Amino acid sequence: ALAAPILTTLFQYGEFGRADVRLASLSLVAYSTGLLAFIAVKVLAPGFYARQDMKTPVRIAIVAMLSNIVLNLVLVIPLKHAGLALATSISSYLNALLLYRVLRREGVVPPGAGWAALFARVLAANLAMLAVLFFLNPDETTWFEASALHRAGWLAGLIAAGAAVYGAVLLALGLKPRDLLRPPARV
Repeated sequence: ALAAPILTTLFQYGEFGRADVRLASLSLVAYSTGLLAFIAVKVLAPGFYARQDMKTPVRIAIVAMLSNIVLNLVLVIPLKHAGLALATSISSYLNALLLYRVLRREGVVPPGAGWAALFARVLAANLAMLAVLFFLNPDETTWFEASALHRAGWLAGLIAAGAAVYGAVLLALGLKPRDLLRPPARV
């Protein structure tokens, strides 16, 4: 939601113009779709290392890398540079899914009670945050014409508003901060 404003605020000076912001924001959006997967891989891989299993995550990473190569070839023609970013995100989801599947099959990651409800709450909070960001975000021309200080202030305000709405929705839907501090219940 804030790809163009972030890039405009950080880089749109001198030789980095409007067209550059538009193109770079496509890549940033494509990469951001994989953020959950990138984190999941970092969380799941140590589950193998702790059990002295170094081979399985490497094999899975090779499968993900090969899928990334194929996806690069498929997506770069229609989406150009953003296709490369999207291919990386998709292959990261494959990596995370395969890691999770193996850990689940081996009983290392049992299904947890309450995960579906937590997922629904987080999804609702994300959608509310997205709606607020789209509503409060001025048009592209405003970003390009604003001073650096104005851009930075407006971006900080948008980030703060998004975070506030996200937290408020989670609290309104019944998530308690203490729930995040205790270990999940096992089934």
